[in-house]
Amino acid sequence: MKVHRWLLAGLLGVTALGLSGCRTDMWVQQRVKAQDNSEFYALVDPVKGFDGKIYGDGSRPMPPNTIARGKLHDPNDPFYTGKDAQGNLLNQLPPPLKLSRELLNHGQEKYNAFCANCHGRAGDGKGMIALRGQWPRPVPSLVREQLHTQPLAYFFAAGKYGFGIMYPQYPQLNEYDLWAIAAYIRVLQLSQNANIKDLAPEDLEKLAEAEMARKQRQQQTIAQEN
Repeated sequence: MKVHRWLLAGLLGVTALGLSGCRTDMWVQQRVKAQDNSEFYALVDPVKGFDGKIYGDGSRPMPPNTIARGKLHDPNDPFYTGKDAQGNLLNQLPPPLKLSRELLNHGQEKYNAFCANCHGRAGDGKGMIALRGQWPRPVPSLVREQLHTQPLAYFFAAGKYGFGIMYPQYPQLNEYDLWAIAAYIRVLQLSQNANIKDLAPEDLEKLAEAEMARKQRQQQTIAQEN
């Protein structure tokens, strides 16, 4: 009788250990886009395609004669795709966008709200979520040298469609938001890798004043402690 109890206890232990090793985290689950194929729905509502494969719609089918709601646009427009006519990622803002202070301010606002929590305010990958170890791997730095040569649309596409375990930021961020963020990431890359010799005289003066103020605060703190 005792042997059976030990065998049952061992079987339950092995089962519990196996179940604990199953990964059900969001970032390892299948990501299904609108009107895309779903492995899950292929099991419960299988449809054989013209190629003989079994498919399952990730969205409910559109009713006949459906009319799009909102503003229609050319699906090949670089503003929405981030690519030129040859399919290459753009390295500049697409029409009708132009680089301006307003665009960069907008990009900074959206970046701090949606990106900084992981990638950090400086783009160095040291956001609060990263510092707390919430991700299974380190959050990449956006200002590292390897990304300086990436096209501007690289960051646009990563935000719109997702990258790695990062889920898509669209539609909570529209195309204008994503282009503004991409432009602001370029600003972060320049600021975090700036050469002091490239600064204008008035900027050098501001840096000197800030350094002097820092030293004065440090001296005051030391005097108060003593």
